[in-house]
Amino acid sequence: MFELTTSVVVLLLLVGFFWVGLRVQHYLRDHHRSRETIDSIRVIITLLVTFAAVVLGLLLSSTQARFAGLEAGLRGLSIDITQLDSRMRMYGPTADPLRADLIYYTKAAIADTWRDEPAPPGDYQHRLATMSPGSVESVALTAILDRIDLAIRALQPADPLHQTLAADLRARMNALLVQRLQLIENARPAISWPFLLVMIFWLVVIFAIAGLSSSRNLLLLTVTALAALSLASAIFLMLELDTPLSGLIVISSAPLRDALVHITQPPLPPGAP
Repeated sequence: MFELTTSVVVLLLLVGFFWVGLRVQHYLRDHHRSRETIDSIRVIITLLVTFAAVVLGLLLSSTQARFAGLEAGLRGLSIDITQLDSRMRMYGPTADPLRADLIYYTKAAIADTWRDEPAPPGDYQHRLATMSPGSVESVALTAILDRIDLAIRALQPADPLHQTLAADLRARMNALLVQRLQLIENARPAISWPFLLVMIFWLVVIFAIAGLSSSRNLLLLTVTALAALSLASAIFLMLELDTPLSGLIVISSAPLRDALVHITQPPLPPGAP
């Protein structure tokens, strides 16, 4: 909702300052409306438009790349969870309590991160407290993973096979923790609001100057309104991509749900293909 409100405010500012430019034309003297003056103004507008377009394009590209990176990171986390569960199954009954904690963590993570989607079935906590305001890191989920990590490090394998599996469990658990922390840090909004406000100021100046040198007709007003709408929608898209876990454009929960399907599958009977 905040992203939409910001975009609507930008739209109103652009259209409003274009209208202000049109109104100011009435108070300009004739030499201010000469062809040489208008041509010079258009050169300046071209420079400003080019500069603003480059900056806006870079911002959009950066937020889109970050959004795609978070999607890839979530897929990586899902793979880590699936592989960790697979090694726990191989280790044997000793790791069954750890598997139960891992399943609990995955269900709670899905329910707590994607609160507008149906939660996985089961009895677990919802609406978990976060480490700090604005963070997506849950205190309870962090405690669960820490407990699993400590239990893995405390394993005492009795033979070479279990020693190898225990070492693999420690390595995969460490990879999972690192991947999760990267996701948490990268999920924070990254757009600098002072920079965004400066860019909006550039756009407002462009529309105001365009109003000073434009004639009044319905076609021009329609094109100007559509241009302002396009720029406002670009800013809306940029803000949406900058908040990948909330809003209209969010990262899909499908990778974690696929991982949950894998780790909750019953074990195959001995001799099964």
